[in-house]
Amino acid sequence: MQLVGGGRNVTLTRAEEGLLALAGDSSNGRAVHAALRRWLLQRAAEVLEPMLARLSRTLGYEYRRLLIRRQRTRWGSCSSRGTISLNCCLLFQRAAVVEYLMIHELAHTRHMNHSRRFWQAVAKDCPAHRALDRELLAGWRRVPAWVFADEHGRES
Repeated sequence: MQLVGGGRNVTLTRAEEGLLALAGDSSNGRAVHAALRRWLLQRAAEVLEPMLARLSRTLGYEYRRLLIRRQRTRWGSCSSRGTISLNCCLLFQRAAVVEYLMIHELAHTRHMNHSRRFWQAVAKDCPAHRALDRELLAGWRRVPAWVFADEHGRES
């Protein structure tokens, strides 16, 4: 996969399971960060899209479309038009936590609030939702610094 960032080519390839190889101008921090972030967004789409589609089918929910974003404060959201947005940083969370968040957002396709009926719907499909929600709230600690840092290592 070739990713371009910061005006110079930086190539990212999958070297082996769990490892990426970077080629190009590795001294260009902006290009390296852009390439890594694009890779993260692309990989998140590859992993999260089929997972959400499977849950939707299995649980009988419908959504209109999925967006993968890199947000600092939200793990996910659901619009009144049925668009679910998921944070690419979910890749750094346990699968059970990600599944809980997806169930949470899918429940919003029927209940656009956090009412008792909403939480009953979530609990029906995810009985451990309270513990998983606590784990998700603490999950920002699992996100590597490079996801939000600029080329000099400062928060961007």
